[in-house]
Amino acid sequence: MTLNAKPVAAADAAARQEADAQASLLLRRSEGSYAFPLLDAVSNQFARSLRDLVRALGAPLVQIERAPAETMRFADWCAVVEPAIFWRYHAPPLKGPVLITGGRALVLQLVDIFYGGKGQPAGEREDLTDAEERFAARLGRDMGLQLAAAWRDKHPIDPELDFVTTESAKLAAVRADDELLVQRFTLRGAPFDGKTVMCAYPQAALRGIAGAEPVPEMRDLPQTDPGWSNALNKALKDVRLPVRSVLARPEISLVKLLSLEVGDIIPITMPRQVPVTVAGRKFALGSIGEANGNAAIMIDQIEKGPDND
Repeated sequence: MTLNAKPVAAADAAARQEADAQASLLLRRSEGSYAFPLLDAVSNQFARSLRDLVRALGAPLVQIERAPAETMRFADWCAVVEPAIFWRYHAPPLKGPVLITGGRALVLQLVDIFYGGKGQPAGEREDLTDAEERFAARLGRDMGLQLAAAWRDKHPIDPELDFVTTESAKLAAVRADDELLVQRFTLRGAPFDGKTVMCAYPQAALRGIAGAEPVPEMRDLPQTDPGWSNALNKALKDVRLPVRSVLARPEISLVKLLSLEVGDIIPITMPRQVPVTVAGRKFALGSIGEANGNAAIMIDQIEKGPDND
């Protein structure tokens, strides 16, 4: 036993030294603030893989320009990027989410190119079509895989897409005043020149995996009062939410639009199924019909998003 003590102690010391070195690469503290030098290498690799992804979608000449990381409050970051599409990832061992966002116009351009267009969508609008929602979810999953690859040989994380939304208020990820470390990637080359994709990490989550000021696990948080929870749940069940369905989205040329007169007819094609949204979020697919002498929609399928909720 005495003969084995020194090798074991030496191995433990080497392991601690390696862990300390890895943490120092991830986190550096100076003058009351934090720096994350390891993220420069992560950002470089993610920029290259993001460029390859956009090229594969049908824009072979695009380049990606990476800006230095910057610190921003969550509320300020949301104000800068909107209108946008947000992807939220659960990324253990981070005790906090990873957020990626891209301008809504950029995503619509990518959809147009993917389906054979030239990256010139009809125009800005509030709602996404079914095809655009599916594309956004697929794009989010692909970017999550790229992010995992960029981290793999540095400090492995496992980003898993759990939410896609066009409304930052629905992220429910961090508080308005929480600090984010933001990486900005700007696309260069037509038709995307100047469009950006941004990746944001809560600084508290980064400090946690570096061993400084770790974020408490959910199980460590104080228990909620059951009476208060029951009262809240009861109140929420009485909240009224707007339900909306779009029956058709006809498109006509500007020339024809300007020539329309009273009595003219715009032909539309009624789909077999129509989307039903609740408070702006896709909820179900339904068939158009009649009930008790009124137009109605019968629910055919309840939708499941990337987070399966």
